[in-house]
Order: sequence, then structure tokens, then C-alpha cells
Amino acid sequence: MFRMILILFMALAGPVCAQDAPPILTVSGTGTITVAPDLASISLGVEVEAPTADRALRASSASMAQIFSALSDSGIDKKDIQTSQLSLFPQRETRSTNDDTSLNITGFVATNLVEITVRELPRLGAVLDGLTKSGANRIQGISFALADPTPVLDQARQAAVAEAMRKAALYADAAGLKVGAILSIDEAGADTAPMAFRKTAMMDAVPVAEGVLSFSASVTIRFALER
Repeated sequence: MFRMILILFMALAGPVCAQDAPPILTVSGTGTITVAPDLASISLGVEVEAPTADRALRASSASMAQIFSALSDSGIDKKDIQTSQLSLFPQRETRSTNDDTSLNITGFVATNLVEITVRELPRLGAVLDGLTKSGANRIQGISFALADPTPVLDQARQAAVAEAMRKAALYADAAGLKVGAILSIDEAGADTAPMAFRKTAMMDAVPVAEGVLSFSASVTIRFALER
């Protein structure tokens, strides 16, 4: 008899508890901060063609020695210089052939590329100018970044939380409710991307546009709502 009364009480109490559960609001917020970069990474080096493999490699090495000397003269630290590619390939005849015979080797191409980090952007144009004058004949690419993006990412995260809380207050007010306690916060992600370019002053030797970087963070927050 007692067991039947307990089951009946639980059956009646269940819907009442469900009705008393506070409503929950889930919103997302995104924060974006844009800043100017403070360093650049350049991939450049030399590409040399010669009749034999050893001559191509020697010529490439001689040119790279001049480039390393120019980097030292520019004040680039050794830790900011790293070889990224070293290759030697044969060149073959370009004539067309209808048989299976191999095309003759006409020479060799040696390529030596380095990745350079320039931490003083106002000097970037002058550094590039000095490297090309020292024999660099191949520029593979250039990118810009921040030496320490953590403070900017933290600002983006704070902006994302503020945006989520603003939206939560707006929705709650529209529904005639109030924002209660935060139940959970989930970070959806944080990243960086280059934005529109602008011309940089003091880079007269080789004009370079450093642009700005955009750092973004997104969060999803669950709020309890109060009536």
C-alpha cells in the first residue's frame, strides 16, 4: 500500500517539477579585433641554372653566401633565418618526340630558399632591396603576423562574451524575462586573418603593403532566465 502511494506521489509530482524548471536561453557572440602586424616572414632565395649539377650547386651556394652576409649586415638574427628548400633538378630538351626515348639533359637548376623573419617592419623594404642586390632572384612569398597574438585574442574573447550577454539581455527583455545565472560557456574558436591592405610608409626601397590583421573569437553561452 505504501509503495502504491509513493508511486502515485511521484507521478503527480513529476509534471509540477518540470513546470517549475527555469527557462534556458542559448546565444552566441563573436568578437573581432583588428591590429597592425609587427613582423613579417619572407621566403626568398636563389635559382641558378648551369650545364652541370656541381656547377649549379656551387653557383647557388656562392649566391646564398652573399645573401647570408647581407642578412647579417641588416641585423637579422640567426634564429630568424631558416632554410626552407634546397633542390637540384635536371633540365631536359623541350622538343616533342613520338617515341619512347628519353629527352637529353641540357643542364641543371639549383634552388635554395630561406625563411626570414623581419621584426622591424619599417626596415622591411630596405632589407628586401639589399637581398635582391645581393643575388636573391626568387621571392616565394611574404606574410605578416604578430609576435605575440595572445593579448589581442583575449580582447576578441572578451568582446565575444560581451556580445553574447548583450544579445541575451535583448532577447530576455523582448520575452518579458530577466537574464539569470550563466550555466555554461563554450568557445567555438579563435583565429586570425589578413584584411584590406594599406601602403606602409618608410618602405621606399621596395614598396610593401603590410595591411592589418583581424583576430576573431566566438563563444556560446547558456543562461538561466528568471520570470
